[in-house]
Amino acid sequence: MLRLALFILLLASPAAAQSIPVHGNWCGPGYSGGYAAGGYGPAPAPPTDPLDAACMRHDTCKAYRGQFDCGCDLGLMRELRASRWPNPGIEAKARAIYEAIGMTPCSSPDGYALKMALITGDWADDVASGRQAPWEILNRLSRLAGDGLAYSRW
Repeated sequence: MLRLALFILLLASPAAAQSIPVHGNWCGPGYSGGYAAGGYGPAPAPPTDPLDAACMRHDTCKAYRGQFDCGCDLGLMRELRASRWPNPGIEAKARAIYEAIGMTPCSSPDGYALKMALITGDWADDVASGRQAPWEILNRLSRLAGDGLAYSRW
């Protein structure tokens, strides 16, 4: 829980512009192609796996359509929701990224409402069916925040 609180504080502070890599070369706020925001190199690093490839497509979309484009976020969310993952660890991380993207504000109030409806609906279905405890979403986001803090290159 402490890691989640620290992650939220980081996002709310001026340090939010810094890189927080959470998976592979493309997943995480301010982290794209193996480089931190504003970082440069010879060429972007390739995706490491299908989850990283989905993040790469999301980053590419945002580069063309704008940082706060709801359509890019919804595209990533739909891809993460529909994909089959090779192991439970990647599946849990994909779900946490899905939920984090769903909670991230975007330029359209309707788009943001749809993102929130998707994640809350999935969470409610999982809890009502007994597939997960109500607090499991917090555990996933806390692990994702911990990964970001562990891998950050500040």
